[in-house]
Amino acid sequence: MKQEKRYVQIRRALLDWFAKNARDLPWRRTKDPYAIWISEIMLQQTRVPAVVPY
Repeated sequence: MKQEKRYVQIRRALLDWFAKNARDLPWRRTKDPYAIWISEIMLQQTRVPAVVPY
């Protein structure tokens, strides 16, 4: 039980950090699996600023 509580604390800390520090990226605002998949493919080959316009 103690370990489970620690997992909850870590998860909360990560989610809080993400809420404060996450960049606003177009593929995070869609539920379209194709758009998300394409962004993942492109991000394997280039930097974020080059992918954002697409």
